[in-house]
Amino acid sequence: MSLAKLLINLSNAFGPVGYEDEVHSVIREAIGPFVDETYTDEIGNLIAVKKGSGKRIGVFTHVDEVSLVISRVDERGFARFEELGGVDPKVLISQKVKIRSRDGKERSGVIGMLAPHLQKRETRGEVPSFDELFIDASINPDYEKIGVGDLAVVDILAFEMNGKVAGKALDDRACAAISIETARELSKYSTTPTVYFVFTTREEVGAIGAKGAAEALEIDLGVAMDVTHHDKENDVELGKGPALTVGGPNIHKKYFELLDKHAKDNEIKVQYDFSSGRTGTDADNVQIAGTGVPTLLLSLPEMFMHTPVEVVQVSDVAGTARLLAGFFISLKGAEEQ
Repeated sequence: MSLAKLLINLSNAFGPVGYEDEVHSVIREAIGPFVDETYTDEIGNLIAVKKGSGKRIGVFTHVDEVSLVISRVDERGFARFEELGGVDPKVLISQKVKIRSRDGKERSGVIGMLAPHLQKRETRGEVPSFDELFIDASINPDYEKIGVGDLAVVDILAFEMNGKVAGKALDDRACAAISIETARELSKYSTTPTVYFVFTTREEVGAIGAKGAAEALEIDLGVAMDVTHHDKENDVELGKGPALTVGGPNIHKKYFELLDKHAKDNEIKVQYDFSSGRTGTDADNVQIAGTGVPTLLLSLPEMFMHTPVEVVQVSDVAGTARLLAGFFISLKGAEEQ
């Protein structure tokens, strides 16, 4: 399967915050040939294990997507909803959504708002709040089976264009693709460290899954991956490789130096991002797990984050996987401490 196709499959999977089972199925099929074991832990993280010797490395990528939860449904089939994660109401207006109910069935809806003709002139230019939006699910003949607590995501199919992939939830499933590709690269070597690829749950509501996994696995090094904004003014752009987070108190200095040197020595394109404190990613919780875990953060450049048309560059995904696989193989022992 091509990397672009893998990205598309991951993007299209239904995986609201805390309900990532469908995404797990895609990942298990793709990563299975390259690891020794996959399992789901008690909190809902999917963990794929590449057994080896020496260091124990954890690679953390979240697979939940910002989503909606139904809070009320009236007799007409109009559903009110709340956000799960950072959803901007502006990107929801007029979107088609798919709703998965507790009976296991998927139903459709469209997000509507009061028509411009019926709005007051003085409020017509304002952005509607969640209180003013609704999902019209009346198109379903059995809409009365939609209930409070049912989950919804924007219904859009990802697509490839000129070396890029656009779609929903590429934050952070594009990095899940990096983990899968890294496992494939590591399968070429006869000797590797033990690597735990942790596909975490509930990052969008506080990085809940990462800390428990990092503590349970007792890793020597944690590598968190997430997306970052394509921003030419800050010298982070699509097509120029992953952004290594540097600066601030939360990134392990020695491991950063080793990773940066490995990239330079092997002529692998990288960029640099900075963080003055908390990163807002799984890295924040990985580093404080147990008695503390040396942690790195790699960020994949992305356009239009938390919208239905997030865009990533396929070559950045491939380059990051080559960087990580080679870096992991280069770690020999205590000299990295």
